[in-house]
Amino acid sequence: MRSKKLWIEILIMTLVFGIMLIGCKTEPDEPTYTVWTDSTTYTEFYNVFGKLDDGYYIHLELTNSQFNQMSSELTDEYKHVWTESLLNNWFVGRGFGNTEAKRETSWLITINHGFIASRTRSIVYMLIK
Repeated sequence: MRSKKLWIEILIMTLVFGIMLIGCKTEPDEPTYTVWTDSTTYTEFYNVFGKLDDGYYIHLELTNSQFNQMSSELTDEYKHVWTESLLNNWFVGRGFGNTEAKRETSWLITINHGFIASRTRSIVYMLIK
């Protein structure tokens, strides 16, 4: 009876230890990118940036100086630390096709700072890196 209890305890400890090892599995971290997202009305966007047709988008690479000027306006409320796949999901969620989403994601992760605005009817969605 005692040996049966010992074997059960060993089995339980082995299972717990095995689960701990699986949970502690280390893989290289996927790179992350700090971005800010926001949206505004097309009228407000037009007054600052000019025309953007419905269903279209623009992207601009920002210099460090331009980004520093904008950064005082950026709050933690709209700040995200996203992986490449989460960035791609943002584009797809804003109506970009898979090819466009991959292209814009690839562009965005290779530059220091950028701005993307996408218009859907009267709303303009913006992403700043």
